[in-house]
Amino acid sequence: MKKKFKLLVSNKILAFVALVTIFYIFSDCNNFVFFEYFKVKISNIESFNVLKIKTQFVTNTNQNLFCYLTVSEVIANQSGDPELFKIYLPRISRVILQQVLLFLFFSYVLIGQLDIKSILKRLNNQFILITCFGALVSYFVVSIYVNFEENIYIYVFIAFSILKSFIIYSYSANYSFHLKLFILCLFPFFSTGYGIPWFFDFLLYYFLFNYFKKHKFYKRNFVFILFCCSLSLSFISPNLNSPSLETSIINNPSEFENIVDNVNFENYRKTYLERKDIRYLKENINDLNSLEVKSTVINLSKNLKDVDYPNRWNIMVSYLPDIKYHIPSALWYLVSVFLFFEVFYSIKSSNIKELKTELNRSSNILIFYPILSIFLGISNFFNSFSELIFFLTRRAELLNFGEIQTWRGLNTHYEVFGNLQLFSLCFFLLNYYFNRSSKNYLYIIFSITSTLLSQSRFNTLVLLILLFIVVIIFYKSYTKELVVIILITSVIFQTIPTFDRDESFFIDKDASSEVILGENVNKSEYGFEFISDRLNRTLPWAMFASGYKPSVIDLLFGHGTGAYLNIIKFTERDLASGPHSVLLQVLNKFGIFGLVLLTYSILKLLLSRIFNVETNLRIIIFLLASLLFSLELKTDSLMLADGVIIFLFNLLNISLLLKINDKTSKYSY
Repeated sequence: MKKKFKLLVSNKILAFVALVTIFYIFSDCNNFVFFEYFKVKISNIESFNVLKIKTQFVTNTNQNLFCYLTVSEVIANQSGDPELFKIYLPRISRVILQQVLLFLFFSYVLIGQLDIKSILKRLNNQFILITCFGALVSYFVVSIYVNFEENIYIYVFIAFSILKSFIIYSYSANYSFHLKLFILCLFPFFSTGYGIPWFFDFLLYYFLFNYFKKHKFYKRNFVFILFCCSLSLSFISPNLNSPSLETSIINNPSEFENIVDNVNFENYRKTYLERKDIRYLKENINDLNSLEVKSTVINLSKNLKDVDYPNRWNIMVSYLPDIKYHIPSALWYLVSVFLFFEVFYSIKSSNIKELKTELNRSSNILIFYPILSIFLGISNFFNSFSELIFFLTRRAELLNFGEIQTWRGLNTHYEVFGNLQLFSLCFFLLNYYFNRSSKNYLYIIFSITSTLLSQSRFNTLVLLILLFIVVIIFYKSYTKELVVIILITSVIFQTIPTFDRDESFFIDKDASSEVILGENVNKSEYGFEFISDRLNRTLPWAMFASGYKPSVIDLLFGHGTGAYLNIIKFTERDLASGPHSVLLQVLNKFGIFGLVLLTYSILKLLLSRIFNVETNLRIIIFLLASLLFSLELKTDSLMLADGVIIFLFNLLNISLLLKINDKTSKYSY
């Protein structure tokens, strides 16, 4: 059956390629980008490795309007060698192409062959109701952050949103173990032209289809109820700050002078606008139409104090104080945590045979993250349009061997990327424990390589400690494998200049009291410098401490799920790209209530009898978990859409470790 299916897929692909080729021939489409690339490389054998070609998409061509992915212009350098291909592919075509490819990819990975007739037969009123409701909610929430510009983009978004509902409906109906879906969410899949996670409405449908089937269970789930309470209470502060000054200006631009009159911008909580922004608006607002006023005010607001990262944060940071701008991030937290609970309880209730199968299948998906990161890191050509063919928000980062860098692979944040590679290593180790094979052993090697390539000193230290613990526990059972891993790790470690940084990792007590990154701060000013100096965190933590000025409600329940610019507004320090600590993020977003809930949830997982684990093994797992959680103390995971899933992936690894040591599973080491 599998052979027939693979043959059918191969035949379809070949038929599609043949049809496209025939179409290109009859349309006189010349200079197809891949042919041009290889032709240039082969014709310059003597400079094969030196010649680097970049790409740029354009909307005009001299050929047929359907001659997509053809080179319309070649830009040469001063030596006359080609260095840039201008590729014809209009924006709307990129949007539709990506949506189609992602739809086919997810239907194949999650379901296999999509049986439309079978799905249509099972459709009922509940499906229609949830799909219509989900599409409306998705459009409303996404339109908060996305300017669709033309109606065609709205139609495309809604059409493919409805198609996602078909996939998730079929997947939820036929599969009870959703680990593969969770692993796919680790990838930074985004929609070109929209700039939002492709998973956003996908997981919203997932939540709607599955919650209503199991609502009685979740109404009794104490941790999930507390999480929903924390999520709801975090909206109190944004509600008090609504409508913001920005919204008042957008809704009534003719009343601009009256709105901004006598406002103390330095201390006013209902705005992220600065005095220089007000001066700019005073000079230009009369020349702008209503749409231009809105876009101008939003751009000024989200670039508070010339912040450089608003696009990387995406929907996870509210760029206006109003309550509605916190809704997208709140929904993302809700659906992500719900997916985690679904997978967690599947792990808890599954038998070992089923767990082994799911781990192996999920590993076969997860391995593409480090492989693609490394491949795009060394391939200049494919790297240059990786945001299209690999659905990224921006191009992947090249590896410059021998230079100090913070390589982030497919991700937009190198520490989040480094953490994921380390968590992936844990996942691959667990998979190898269950499914011993050469393929799964190579997965371990790839994840070690990508972790070290990120050149994060703390991740490297945790990696070495983790390998040391694994050697101590398994040296008798996996002697040859461990020897090879240690040798390979040593070679990579010696090759990559991981610790060759200007700022020191270990600080001499008698050394200068200047804080790293050039900010002069007295070491006793906040009390955390003895730790933050060594972790290179004094700048962001001091920035947070300076800018965190909560009211009583903010302190208890947080500033909102999209909170961060409130810190930027009130800080007197140099700016950083984030607080660089999950604990600080939770405190700012969810308040003390959220911090207590996070601590309670983790301790409940590690110490309760959810899994029946012997005391000595529980202590080892507790120490390993503490080691892995230490990574999150210095990382901005919760400010990125995929970072939220990566944080939960850490918890999932610990759950798997507890599961395999559960006495009832009879598979403990």
